[in-house]
Amino acid sequence: QGADAPSAPLEILVGKRPGTRSTARIRRHRCQLNLPRGAFLEIAPGVWLSSPELIFAQMAGSLEFGELLALGYELCGSYPVTRGDGVLVRRPLTTPERLVAFLGQLEDARPVKLARSAALQVRRKSASVMETEVAIVSLTSRRRGGLGLPEGQLNEPLRLSEKGRRIARQKRIVGDLCWWERRVVVEYDGRASHSEEGSRIRDSRRRDALQVEGVDVTTVTGAQFANVYEFSELMAAVSKKVGKRFRGWAPGQIERHMKLRREVRKFHNENFGGDF
Repeated sequence: QGADAPSAPLEILVGKRPGTRSTARIRRHRCQLNLPRGAFLEIAPGVWLSSPELIFAQMAGSLEFGELLALGYELCGSYPVTRGDGVLVRRPLTTPERLVAFLGQLEDARPVKLARSAALQVRRKSASVMETEVAIVSLTSRRRGGLGLPEGQLNEPLRLSEKGRRIARQKRIVGDLCWWERRVVVEYDGRASHSEEGSRIRDSRRRDALQVEGVDVTTVTGAQFANVYEFSELMAAVSKKVGKRFRGWAPGQIERHMKLRREVRKFHNENFGGDF
């Protein structure tokens, strides 16, 4: 390492063979699992990194369920990445199906079991941290602290009719959390101000087009999401529209719900700096 090298040691994963020791510059972590094919990706000749699926399994040893779930949404999502003055949309690094398939090949261990449980609750295509939080709180099973709404899709497009296209001035509309077969969509609006004329006009056209298509739109603001009871009432109405009556709070569920919210928010605060 040169004079400008970082002071933190290099973290590496080693096999089960004895004789590998850590030094001041290299910290070795012995892998206790027999890893399947695809556990590592070669990014340069002789340079290998843990695959997204292996990272998910590894992090299960140090994260709580809600934190791990947030990581899964990030790995399977398309969060924007700031580059200079512009913003790029990152392609998903993996899918929920690949997470489940990879974890199914690992030996049983407490972290692996936690990872399997979380992977089954991960949904694809979240495009932002707050979309993830709304989806996790809404779609995760009641046993795990969510509201247990029927299966929905994130950022799925709805192809518009000819009349809808003329109103929206586009061929399709992408919804945040959708049940298009039921003509229901939930949109998250975290903007503090709606004063920008261009955005106001686009939102108006979008709403009018969805109305023409017979779509029921529920808009959730940041303040509404933060209010647990107001948000649960909004989503109970959505749940009924998509065919499932919300049963209310069972004994102990509000505690599980708040725990899930805290864990998800902790992960995002630590990894996104609260800037979302």
